[in-house]
Amino acid sequence: MHYTGEAEYETIAEIKQAVHIPVMANGDITDPEKAKKVLSVTGADALMIGRAAQGRPWIFKEILHYLETGEKLPEPTPKEVGSILIAHLEQLYEHYGERDGVRIARKHLGWYAKDREEHVRFRAVVNRAETALEQMSYARQYFELLEGECG
Repeated sequence: MHYTGEAEYETIAEIKQAVHIPVMANGDITDPEKAKKVLSVTGADALMIGRAAQGRPWIFKEILHYLETGEKLPEPTPKEVGSILIAHLEQLYEHYGERDGVRIARKHLGWYAKDREEHVRFRAVVNRAETALEQMSYARQYFELLEGECG
């Protein structure tokens, strides 16, 4: 749908009925409840998660837990999110090298902070970082500050 409209789950269900190969459903799956509904409506064998995982890589764990137990996991704490983000940054720097890793990490940093009201201020600071050490330091400080506010 190119980020417009809504996913056509009925079409996926029709395809699932017409073919004898595994079918994956995707589109607009943003939380565990929606994942369960999409599987139910489509009869799909699996799900693909895209944009909903940007800055929320734990969504896969949340969905699996919900499908297995019917219970929602608590939201990760800022400390947990910060730890996940730091590991992600380290992997970006290792894979792309420092220069490109720092630049590519900027969008990821924004995604991790997007649901927080101070998001714009955080991005303004962290996007000025030119080194991995500087970027990592800003990210750590941000999530430590959030943990202090919540804890």
